[in-house]
Amino acid sequence: MKTRTQNILSTTRIIAFIVYIGASIHVGRVMVPFIMGFINENLWTDTGTGFDFLRNNHLLPYIGLMSFVIVIALIQVQIWNYLRSILDEIDLNTPFSEKVAKMIENLSYLILSLGILYIVADLYIGYLAKTIPELDRGYFKTAFQFLLAAGIIYVISQIFKRGVEIQEENDLTV
Repeated sequence: MKTRTQNILSTTRIIAFIVYIGASIHVGRVMVPFIMGFINENLWTDTGTGFDFLRNNHLLPYIGLMSFVIVIALIQVQIWNYLRSILDEIDLNTPFSEKVAKMIENLSYLILSLGILYIVADLYIGYLAKTIPELDRGYFKTAFQFLLAAGIIYVISQIFKRGVEIQEENDLTV
């Protein structure tokens, strides 16, 4: 019979996989119209970002903003894939392992980089908004929640590392 923790981890694995697939679809949804618009202008369609109006009169700012959008989306896919790897690696019989602790720490760095990228993108769009007044500045406003999440996950990774140390000490005493 499965314990409650096993059920929660199984459910979390499924949710992480579903969100990973959704994030991957989002990357394709943004990248394909963006790239196809440069290959053949007749194939160009809406990227869903709200920046498409820049394409005709402000090509370089459009490419810059879309680059931020695409890199952010790729990092989000990587975060969900990393979470899936962590959940697959965790063994409830010996939950604290050096590999999992390092993976959790690396996940916090990845989320931190996402938060920093959001801040840089927000500064860039603020700079562009001075010359392009119809530009929506709200697109990259979620940076601080990623910084907070990165900090929390980093703290959890340090607690996990301490758990590894305690587990190793217990293994030596038995």
